[in-house]
Amino acid sequence: MGKSTVMRGRRSTGVIRVAIYLRVSTMQQLEGYGLKVQEDQCRDWLAYALRGQKHVVVDVYVDGGVSGKLANRDDLNRLTADIMGGKLDLVVFGKLDRIGRTMKNIHRWVYDVTDYGVRVATADGRIDSDDEMFGIQLSLLAYMAEVEHALILERTMGGRMQKAAAGGWPLGEPPFGTMLDADGNPVLNPDEVKQIEAYADFMIDSPVPVTQEAGARHLNALGYSQRNGRPWGGANLCRRIEASLRGFVEFAFAGEDEDGNPITTTFRIDVPKPLSEERGEQLRAAINRGKRIKGKHSRYLLSNRLISVCGVHRTGGSIATGRYYRCMGGRVEGGAPQRHEDCWELPVDDVDAAVWSEIESLLEDKTKLHGLIAKWLGTVPERAASYRRRLAELDEQLERKRSSRKRKIALLLASAEDEDDDVALIGELKAELRQQEEQLLQERSRVADWLGDAEAQEERARELLHAVDNIDTSAESFTLDQKLDLLELLDVQVQIMDKGVPRHKGLVDPITEWHRENDVPVPAQLTGEMWDKVKDILSGTRQWKDVRGAFDVMLEKLRTGSPWNEYSGCERIGGRAYASLYRRVHHWFDSEEYQAALEALRSYPAVSVPSSYVLPRMLVTGAVDPKFTAVQVAGECDHV
Repeated sequence: MGKSTVMRGRRSTGVIRVAIYLRVSTMQQLEGYGLKVQEDQCRDWLAYALRGQKHVVVDVYVDGGVSGKLANRDDLNRLTADIMGGKLDLVVFGKLDRIGRTMKNIHRWVYDVTDYGVRVATADGRIDSDDEMFGIQLSLLAYMAEVEHALILERTMGGRMQKAAAGGWPLGEPPFGTMLDADGNPVLNPDEVKQIEAYADFMIDSPVPVTQEAGARHLNALGYSQRNGRPWGGANLCRRIEASLRGFVEFAFAGEDEDGNPITTTFRIDVPKPLSEERGEQLRAAINRGKRIKGKHSRYLLSNRLISVCGVHRTGGSIATGRYYRCMGGRVEGGAPQRHEDCWELPVDDVDAAVWSEIESLLEDKTKLHGLIAKWLGTVPERAASYRRRLAELDEQLERKRSSRKRKIALLLASAEDEDDDVALIGELKAELRQQEEQLLQERSRVADWLGDAEAQEERARELLHAVDNIDTSAESFTLDQKLDLLELLDVQVQIMDKGVPRHKGLVDPITEWHRENDVPVPAQLTGEMWDKVKDILSGTRQWKDVRGAFDVMLEKLRTGSPWNEYSGCERIGGRAYASLYRRVHHWFDSEEYQAALEALRSYPAVSVPSSYVLPRMLVTGAVDPKFTAVQVAGECDHV
């Protein structure tokens, strides 16, 4: 591959337009070959290779923490587009493997770029497309990069496979209830075994089935927690317990055979069980019983009552960042398979607060609410009275059975003529009497359960009436159960009307979060007078001495919530890349120069940073009153 004669990207001004490309993966960051090192090497190469020639670094393209195996990377794609658009003359990399890890990816990309007349060079001096030996050097170094990557995989995965095959622990944490000893072998963890035993006692010995959430609350109440110190959650705890009862862990390793065909190797490592086989089976049965019921405390207030813009209902659930109502589109039969842009996750607490606040304002007609509660109860009071009468009858029958038992046996003995017949008849009579008594006890147990359910519903109705009657003075007195009952009474449905402002899903800017958490406003503008007060506080660099524009952009970014990359190459920062701006701003923040500047400007007008998301408008409908069908709720939240 020779140097192209197309020269499509060259300008006639004589100024060489330079791009620097940086990439790190986790491994390189740990080894020290990070972004700063690469950028310094590239700039040193430019200072030497282009000495005496006019040149400008148009942009620094950064793919941080991205594997070189990926052919598509955000900033590499942006760099390629700028090259194809004729915006660049020279691209400098730290090393060749910054482009990719395979010969195919490296060759294709370099061929396409140099075909546009753009020079490609590496800061380590091994590659320069202006060199006559460029083609040979490129093929050789691309091959070496691919071989190096293969060796890395062999060293990591191969070592793990050998360790697993020998019975050692290859990677990751052992199951809950176990730990690794000094030789790396799994053994029981006494502290965690105590948690499992306490969980088993609670789940197995409970007279009624209990939910996963109830089991988690029990352990939390005893002062136990996860390995990371956080409280237990129901589903998480259940998964950990079930894994510990399995008694083994399987590890799968993927690779290729000598012909290049994909293969998978699985190793099974036995681990000690924290409970006996009998106790483990009892716990599994108790867990399965609990999975078939859904406790009220595991329910979300608006699950299946909250309807997305797309028409599909939402249910509550937990993810890493908190509790959210998620659209079930694509998850239910007949649902749309694609993810809807308008159906971002809505935070449970904020949605519940907005909707419940609206419901409270509509509970003025207490007479109608009393009527709805009476209708909801229906015939429960009459049925409860009937159950009480039946229990009294069964108790009376049981008492008669027991008091007449001795009399019947005495009469049988008096009438018996043969002692052998006497023993057999007495045994038959006792068995018959016990069977009759057992039947009565079983019926009594059933009726008592019915009465318990009816009395529980009556108690819920009384509590709900009390809460409704006192809503003016104790609006916070409603429990989750009472709220759920009230929503059922009112037949509440909530229709989401629009998208709102979705929550930020990337990494949260720590400076913006600092403003939100501490309620610190941002100066509304930066005047010359204001700059004079802070210019001696905010430091610059040898290459960037006048940083007024950077401070102005920083304040604007905080006021508008714009991303950093929107300011890349803008005039106020001298055409620099946003990465340079980001580093300067965070230096100010980390060194507390920024906080000192804010203090110096405290007397000037300021505004709050914008909220990170805004709830959509919601239409609340229900049965309490016709006007209930015309209420719209809109919420704005301070932070995710």
